[in-house]
Amino acid sequence: MIRYLILLAVLILSCKPSTEKKIAAEEPQTTAPDTLSSQSEPVFETSEDATLAQLQGVWVSTEDSKSYLKVTDEQLLMGYEGIEDASNTYTLRIADQLPDGQPSNPDTQYLILTQEGDTMNYAIDKLTEDSLTLLYLPRGNFLSYTKRKS
Repeated sequence: MIRYLILLAVLILSCKPSTEKKIAAEEPQTTAPDTLSSQSEPVFETSEDATLAQLQGVWVSTEDSKSYLKVTDEQLLMGYEGIEDASNTYTLRIADQLPDGQPSNPDTQYLILTQEGDTMNYAIDKLTEDSLTLLYLPRGNFLSYTKRKS
């Protein structure tokens, strides 16, 4: 009878899952934490801030290489090679909806340009590191730009 009890105990112990593997699996990974000081990418509070940062620089029209947009901070200059007129400078704002309750697409960001009470609205159709496509509203024509390398 004792022989059967010993055999039963050995059988039970051999079928019991190993706790060593379980403990090893539960131990946290020892990788370095991601800190703000170690990140090379800037951190933005909103997607609008990130878009504004990505817009900074000079964008040249794909249809007319003399036409360009120059974005500096929250100012946008619509320029033409050889003619730089301060009256073509607008205050720039990125928004997730159009002003004055106009119908807006919740998945679209808008470029709102204002100057002395006048407002122009553009939907940002595409924005990458080197390409920008805007949709002028309400007319609906597309304006395409490439970013000028510094």
